[in-house]
Amino acid sequence: MAVCATYYRTSIRRVRRNFRDDVNREMAKARLETDTESLEWINSFLVKFWPIYAPVLCDTIIASVDQVLSTSTPAFLDSLRMRFFTLGSKPPRMDHVKTYPKAEDDIVLMDWKFSFTPNDTMDLTARQLKNKVNPKIILEVRIGKGMISKGLDVIVEDFAFSGLMRVKVKLQIPFPHIEKVEICFLGRPEIDYVCKPLGGDTLGFDINFIPGLESFIQEQIHGNLEGIMYDPNVFPIEIAKMLAGNPVDQAIGVMAITIHGAHGLKNPDKLAGTPDPYATVSLNGRAALGKTKTVKENANPRWNETIYVIITSLNDSLTIPIYDFNEYRKDKELGTATFALEQLADTPEQENLQLEVMANGKARGVIQTDVRFFPVLEGRQLEDGTEEEPPESNTGIARFTVEQAKDLDGTKSLIGSLNPYAALLLNGKEIHVTRKLKRTNNPIWDNGFKEFLVTDRKAARLGLVIKDDRDIAADPILGTYQIKLDDMMQLMDKGQEWYHLAGAKTGRAKMMLQWKPVAMKGVTGGSGGYITPIGVMRLHFQNARDLRNLETMGKSDPYVRVLLSGVEKGKTVTFQNNLNPDWDEVIYVPMHSTRERLTLEVMDQENLGKDRSLGLTEVLAADYIHEGDNGEYEVHDQKRPMSESLRMGGKGSPKGTLNFTVAFYPTLNIADPDDDEEAETSVSEKAESQSSATGTQAIDDKSAPASRKSLDNSTPISPREKEKEVGKFDANLAKQLSNGEKEQEETQKETKKPPKLRLSPEELVKHESGLLIFKLIEGSLAHSDVRVEVVMDDMVFPSFSSAKAKTKSTQFGETGDAFVRELDVSKITLRLREKVDRKGDGEKSDSTIAKLQGSTMDTLLRCLLMNSRLILALQHKPTELVLKGSDGTTNRITVSLKYIPVKMQLDPSESINNMGELRVDVLDADDLPAADRNGYSDPYCKFDLNGKEVYKTKIQKKTLHPAWNEYFLCPVTSRTAAKFNVKVLDWDFGDKADLLGTAEINLELLDPFKPKEIVLALDGKSGVLRLKLLFKPDYVTRSRQGSSTFSGTFATPGKVIGAPVKGVGMVGGGVVKGASFLRHGFRNRKNTDRETSNGFIEPPEKEQIADSETPQTPRTGTPSKDGPASASPSHLRSWSIGGTSVNSAAGGTPGKPDTGAAMFTVLAASGYPQGTKIQVHVKQVAGKNPKDVHKTKAVKSTSDQVQWDHEMFQVNCSADTHFQIQVKEDKLFGDELLGEAMFFIDDSSTGSEKAIKVGDGQVTVRTVFVQKEEESLKGSPKSVNRKSFLSKRDRIPSRGTNA
Repeated sequence: MAVCATYYRTSIRRVRRNFRDDVNREMAKARLETDTESLEWINSFLVKFWPIYAPVLCDTIIASVDQVLSTSTPAFLDSLRMRFFTLGSKPPRMDHVKTYPKAEDDIVLMDWKFSFTPNDTMDLTARQLKNKVNPKIILEVRIGKGMISKGLDVIVEDFAFSGLMRVKVKLQIPFPHIEKVEICFLGRPEIDYVCKPLGGDTLGFDINFIPGLESFIQEQIHGNLEGIMYDPNVFPIEIAKMLAGNPVDQAIGVMAITIHGAHGLKNPDKLAGTPDPYATVSLNGRAALGKTKTVKENANPRWNETIYVIITSLNDSLTIPIYDFNEYRKDKELGTATFALEQLADTPEQENLQLEVMANGKARGVIQTDVRFFPVLEGRQLEDGTEEEPPESNTGIARFTVEQAKDLDGTKSLIGSLNPYAALLLNGKEIHVTRKLKRTNNPIWDNGFKEFLVTDRKAARLGLVIKDDRDIAADPILGTYQIKLDDMMQLMDKGQEWYHLAGAKTGRAKMMLQWKPVAMKGVTGGSGGYITPIGVMRLHFQNARDLRNLETMGKSDPYVRVLLSGVEKGKTVTFQNNLNPDWDEVIYVPMHSTRERLTLEVMDQENLGKDRSLGLTEVLAADYIHEGDNGEYEVHDQKRPMSESLRMGGKGSPKGTLNFTVAFYPTLNIADPDDDEEAETSVSEKAESQSSATGTQAIDDKSAPASRKSLDNSTPISPREKEKEVGKFDANLAKQLSNGEKEQEETQKETKKPPKLRLSPEELVKHESGLLIFKLIEGSLAHSDVRVEVVMDDMVFPSFSSAKAKTKSTQFGETGDAFVRELDVSKITLRLREKVDRKGDGEKSDSTIAKLQGSTMDTLLRCLLMNSRLILALQHKPTELVLKGSDGTTNRITVSLKYIPVKMQLDPSESINNMGELRVDVLDADDLPAADRNGYSDPYCKFDLNGKEVYKTKIQKKTLHPAWNEYFLCPVTSRTAAKFNVKVLDWDFGDKADLLGTAEINLELLDPFKPKEIVLALDGKSGVLRLKLLFKPDYVTRSRQGSSTFSGTFATPGKVIGAPVKGVGMVGGGVVKGASFLRHGFRNRKNTDRETSNGFIEPPEKEQIADSETPQTPRTGTPSKDGPASASPSHLRSWSIGGTSVNSAAGGTPGKPDTGAAMFTVLAASGYPQGTKIQVHVKQVAGKNPKDVHKTKAVKSTSDQVQWDHEMFQVNCSADTHFQIQVKEDKLFGDELLGEAMFFIDDSSTGSEKAIKVGDGQVTVRTVFVQKEEESLKGSPKSVNRKSFLSKRDRIPSRGTNA
């Protein structure tokens, strides 16, 4: 019973308590909705805090308002300033607050009743009354000029204020958790004051005693505030944006408006005749930002002009008003076309827009325009919340700010006080003028900033001129400052803000610069934001260990990619199903500044979906790029082995290590005639050319002089309007800025820059390694929606890819670069690519529609020649390249080239001497051990390269002295790292082969292009093997490791339309004779479609660069793919910069294909029904009836794949012969055809494997084409400069042209 009683008492007590709390809570909520709450605790706090805080608040208000009044002084007054301000000793009072609890979950809504009545003394104590101070404001109004002036006090005192204010707080989840606060008055507040404009405290007269004046002033106050913060209008305070530090008017990108023309323009005035139209550009119908030319008497004008506008929000609308020009009266508006900028968010490039011109709701014509939006480039947001540096760009938006100045030289004014204002300059021209302040030597400008577009950062110079405003006389200069934009950015990184003015005794200015890179392609006609690199970073990826395994079945397929500012610059091959890959690859990345950082990320390649990250690490450029005392960047060639842990997103626990080395090699300081410093022009001419090149000048219309109409301060205007709108260039001011630049302390501290080198093309090409800079200018293409790619040497991943050309006639305006390892043997390929839906399933893949290949050196020298004479090395002219597609169409692309040597010694392992094609002649063997009972063996040889079988000879029955006399070809990616060995085996029927002996073959002992016969002693009981080896250096593309049906280092190339081009004889490292790289494009002879299956590299259409204007000179020291050649003069290597037709030198005729032998190896077949007896037939297509050249053994498939051990055969044919492959099921009574397909032999001499789609399955084959002149190399000039293995090649002789 006691327990029950205790339980009952406890339970009932809890119930009563909870019931009481619930009732009180509900009653409190009801009171919140109907009653108000007292705030006496706040009033008590303010009584004690107000005497402490009020003086500080008043001083802050005086400092802020005084500057505003100084800039707003009417012209008839000398100055206007706040001399005294106090809010009194009685604090404001919070009467009550009402809360609305039923508002939305993320809204806090309250009504605050407040009052500020300092003259109400009913609640004051006697002590407070004794020390009471009334609110008071004294404005000093100075009339007259200079020394003849008098200050009069305007007094406002005893003011009171009360009202009811609604406060709405919008909450958010991210910091600072308050998005914005909106305030408004519920009803008109009560305002009272005493104003004495004359007489001061003694004789002052309150103007409110004048009948009707008080009510008039009250109505003016309420009228101004009503549209701002009287309910329902609210005054928003963006708390989140304010705390984030991002200005609301921050530029987000550049919009290029190309106005082509208009048609059908109608004049609303029927008697006015044909209009003289011109178009302007504005945002939301505000001030004009740009203007086209005027076309006289034409209702269908063509302007074809581009105007650039800096955009701060995509919520605006682009308005294009069209006017009829009138010489003597105001121009008449014909109508306005409108375009909503929000459409650019999804499609940044809007082309061929037909915008209707509307006036009074009626159509007045149509205007044709293109609108392109180029957003500000931003760094990649990392998973830890940090942001990478944005990519470097030569084009962008600069925000130049002069915030304030101090200690200006007051001696230049008779009264010691100045009326200062500042002018901001770009390349010597005024782009912005601040407000003019009154009587201050320490001005603070609230509008001293300007955003403008810069299309050439390295040529831009920023200037500041501070002047003293004089009404009658010319405004004297108080100080100047001029600095390069790049130099100021460097000083900003060091924390520099204050700059000492030049040309003045005292004075300094606080200036700031913000740079937002923008990649503008295809419209500027410039470099598209390209910055010349200061050097290259060499990354040697050796291997990785213990990587993450993200696969449910099997292992990851890792590769490494290199990111610079979030942009992929290169990647290694993929190692399939391997957590410990050995890449041993080198990637070169151009660097632009010490602020950059490289991200090395190991990825897992996926066939479906995006590749997944296995971890990353970062490399800071500042750790390897150092500037010497002479101003030149130093070589960092230590190549210290590094082993970095890989972390997901750069954070978390590490898993796996990446082993690599890093080195930096700077570029030579080559003189560029485009640089403003080297241009031999006058100061005025230089500034004129710079300003016209940048196209960025614009002036704030609010601050420009009345005599000069200006455009909006957010946007550049066309160069044609600059002189009219901004003002002419002042040569005297430019000279003063230039002289003052020598006095500036900040610029004097800069390190002396090294002298620039000027090299002729002859001297330039002697440098083996360097950066090839190519500029795509324009193109006349046969197809639209294509892009141009530049591929160097053996790379499949392009060094540069342009933006998609939307039209057949396009202006590229893009610049890229590529690293050249060995200039004299380098090859450059230009190709056009498009997206094609091959399978009809809606998925598009890349397809090459035209390709052009030639020697990099020949192409470079051709572009560096002008009018048959040599010019300065980097002075270049546009050159037109012709690419002919397989369908007979012609594509013309205009390019220009530069070459900047890099100070480095190429590692021998990267030389072309270290890679190429190896021919092995298996001759015979002697004294082999007997493995069979009959005292003989059945020997055959098996060759392994890097653990993979590359060839197996035929079996010689019952002999100890076999003679095979067979040969095979295999590509070698690196002789230094190659593990090449041979096994001699004894074949046994139905049993495992017996090992007779093995031997290792050292490829380092071979001299390029020189056959060498070697005798290898087998490590078995006895026996020797005689081989003949021939190594031909050539570029070899590395393939994906662990897969026999994938090839390609960086990316899977797509379909190539048209058969590979063949010519007579091969020169220049596999360049077809009889074609012109620069003039004729390539000459296709077949129009059949060809598809490169399973990622194999398409054998390039090879072109020879030729020019009939320049004589030919012999060329030596360059390897060729054509193999051995006779010593006859018809096979001499020749420079293709010019000269006669190379066909005569080759002894061939254009249009005639190469003849030789095609070597086939049928490796495997897959995808056919299990249990089928598979047989592969190969037919040579010659004439109407294909000829059977080989059929394999019939092998019954026990699984999905069938393999053949030794199915090799040879066919004499030409290089462009068609072959047909058929797969049949071998049956007793008639074979059944399972599928057939056409294919071409691989003419790249690399012997790559390719998988050919035949019916429902595929057949894997290896093909190599060998020319007839393969048999002899004696006397070949190719070996003249090739010394021992990996030795340094002699420098190429000086090459010139005959007059």
